[in-house]
Amino acid sequence: MHASKITASATGAIAVGNDNNGYIFTGPVTFQNEANHTTAWNLPQCLPPAIPDFTGRNREISEVEIGISSANRMAILITGKPGVGKTSLALHMAHKVASRYHDGALYADLRGIESNPTLPEEVMGRFLAGVGVAEDEIPAGSDARLDRYRREFTRRKVVIILDNAGSEAQVRPLIPPGGEALVLVTSRFNLSGLEAVYHLFLDVFDDESSLNFLRKTVGPGVVDGDVSSARRVGALCGNLPLALRIAGNRLQTATIFELVEELTDQRNRLGALEAGDLAVRAAFNLSFRNLGKSTRNSLKRLSLVPGGDFGSALCAALNDSDERSAKSVLRKLFEANLIESSPRTGRYRFHDLIRLYAQEQFECDSPKKTATASSRMLDWLSYSALKANLTLNGQIGKFDFPSAPVANISSIEEAAAWVADEAASAAASIDLLLGDGDLARAKALAIQLSFVCEVVGDWQAWEDVVNRGIVITESHPGDPLFDVPILTSKANLLRYRREFQSALDLASKIYPRAQEAQHKMLIANAAKLLGCLRMDTGDTAGAQPLLEESLSLSRKLGLRHEIGQALYNLGTVHRASGRTHEAIAHFEQDLEICIEVGDTSGAAETMNTLALTHMEIGEFSTSERYQREALRTFESVGNPHKVSMVCNDLAISLRHQGRVDGALSLHLEDIERSRACGNISGEALAKANAAVLLVELDRDAEAEQLFQQAVSVLSALGDELRLARTLLGQTSMLFKAGKTDLALDGAKKSIDVFLRHGEVKDAVSAHENLALEFKDIGENDRALFHVEEAMRIGDGAASPYLRGASCLTAIIVCENLNRPDLVAKYVSELREIVDKYPQMVSHLRKEYEGEGWVVPDGSIGDRDA
Repeated sequence: MHASKITASATGAIAVGNDNNGYIFTGPVTFQNEANHTTAWNLPQCLPPAIPDFTGRNREISEVEIGISSANRMAILITGKPGVGKTSLALHMAHKVASRYHDGALYADLRGIESNPTLPEEVMGRFLAGVGVAEDEIPAGSDARLDRYRREFTRRKVVIILDNAGSEAQVRPLIPPGGEALVLVTSRFNLSGLEAVYHLFLDVFDDESSLNFLRKTVGPGVVDGDVSSARRVGALCGNLPLALRIAGNRLQTATIFELVEELTDQRNRLGALEAGDLAVRAAFNLSFRNLGKSTRNSLKRLSLVPGGDFGSALCAALNDSDERSAKSVLRKLFEANLIESSPRTGRYRFHDLIRLYAQEQFECDSPKKTATASSRMLDWLSYSALKANLTLNGQIGKFDFPSAPVANISSIEEAAAWVADEAASAAASIDLLLGDGDLARAKALAIQLSFVCEVVGDWQAWEDVVNRGIVITESHPGDPLFDVPILTSKANLLRYRREFQSALDLASKIYPRAQEAQHKMLIANAAKLLGCLRMDTGDTAGAQPLLEESLSLSRKLGLRHEIGQALYNLGTVHRASGRTHEAIAHFEQDLEICIEVGDTSGAAETMNTLALTHMEIGEFSTSERYQREALRTFESVGNPHKVSMVCNDLAISLRHQGRVDGALSLHLEDIERSRACGNISGEALAKANAAVLLVELDRDAEAEQLFQQAVSVLSALGDELRLARTLLGQTSMLFKAGKTDLALDGAKKSIDVFLRHGEVKDAVSAHENLALEFKDIGENDRALFHVEEAMRIGDGAASPYLRGASCLTAIIVCENLNRPDLVAKYVSELREIVDKYPQMVSHLRKEYEGEGWVVPDGSIGDRDA
């Protein structure tokens, strides 16, 4: 036996930035046998100890394994924000695969974040000594040392950890050529310039991993005794491993409830996350000090942004710089992992704890500096919201903007994109303006945002804005010029969500408030709202005088835009009453005004309604043309709910033209679109309409599944009308299955709902549907009953096309029953209809060859743009 000698080329140290909390060596440790330098004891085994409470990271471990097996990689780069556990993962992987690398393991802390980072030449010298190269054989010159380093390590199967790298230049010479070594590099920076590396971005724990980590650090009893509080600790720590380790240490002397209470105080959260020489704030300090002055200032100012993310335009406003400079700053902060990418391309966000740290630093600036930055941000959000509003309603050329910062918005698409990006921050800025005592600007911003969120269909942001506006009406009452419009916006949101009765109740309160204010424009808009909601709830007679009042007041005030809206809404009254020509004339006048004033979204709404009206007189090619144009507009605005509406109606048009496959594709696309935007009722409707077409294609099993899903959702939502339409849609499938009584029962229930809601056309369609089904199974007496019911109920209300179809069905049924008197009656009535609408003839014939009807969705019957 011979004595062994242990040498270390540097003293021990805690991993830089506290990414690893075990005791590790900053230079290689070598174990060598004095008598025999060729034994296994001569191999360097310098890894710090494995982390005993290493938790989770299964996906990341698999990714590193993929990187190890990659033929083209020279190193594996693990990057992430401070305290995320980069060193811990690197150590875990190094120990895990150590047996595959029989030439040993080396570790070096590159101290890349500190003021005096370790030089690559120094690390080369340590590593060469670690593998047994005598000190006098290690070249002093950097080039010669690099050559010797490469010769020694090109063919060695060795694990090398290069921890806490600061730059590509620091790492690049330390990666041996040949690919035999496993090189694990950790860095707070992304080191995007490194060649041939497998890059793994390490994120924070997920919620379950945070719980498991706490169980390992403080014991399962503490965590499982109050899982809810433990989850809260994880959330307040932002699932950041370093913060969780400190929290675990704190729980040695505090209860979990006490810790939650302490962490809940945002202003003291970073202070609470300190234990011994571990501190989240200290870890962030290292990265912050490494930034340039302008980048540090940007980080501080970005902490002001109240929304979930930010982009270069808002950053430029905060910095009073151009957007190009802002993009450069954001790239630097992203490279330093002090901000992270947002799901929206080109945008970024903070980790919660880094945001708190940045806010602390911001508050250290002078009051003048902080106030100036805040003012620039609020100016930019306020004026940009106004610009988006004016662009979306075609009024942008009528307003001269001050020299204050404002977003670059020159098209509808750019306005819609701005809303998608900044609505959350702009909405939250309402509170900031109120906090600054600027009530007038807070109100103005709420009004602007409520409009733009409606136009682009962002219902969640719309609700957020409206709720803030209502708080203002309650805390600062007595301003009808604000109160009435913001309450009107809430009523419209309720309508879009199909909560018609709640919307009607609210509109019934808004109208008298507008009258009390004796403000003609408020009265005109309130009358329009109440009239439309009476239409929605089946009270056509009660709606018409209100809509006529709105039109009259708008004309007196000379408000072209509002005149167009009133004409549109009166058009819906005529359409509901079967006065198709009058409806079309009103819609065409409104469309002309929309185009004149530049209201693109309003024009699209009107075109879709024109399409439905032309569909009712058999002009399906005209209908499709209008719908295609409306669809293009709503897609450019980015309003998923309006796109869904038009796709549904376009599918019906295609179906009437015999293009069933195209119609089905639209409904299937609409299912996914509605699901993506959280429109549960719309998704159910799309499933029901797709199911109707699947029945036509003899795909009954698929249809039944979709019907069941739609019925289940609509029943739970309490959406009577859409549920009734869905139940009616099953009629053909049930008849095919021989379940006549079940089909008839569902249809009768649907008809009762339609008539109760004033949806006469739906009731007519239901009877026509039943007539066709009974005709096809030879029960002509029952078919005649339902077709006569359709004619009776629809007298004066059904569309010409629907009434013509009923006449045609009645003629065939009466011929089957040998009733020449009734045949003559219905032939005469059909002749009157086709003489007035000759374009219907060919389509009626095609329709008779098909089976059943799909009724348009009965989308909101007014235009509020």
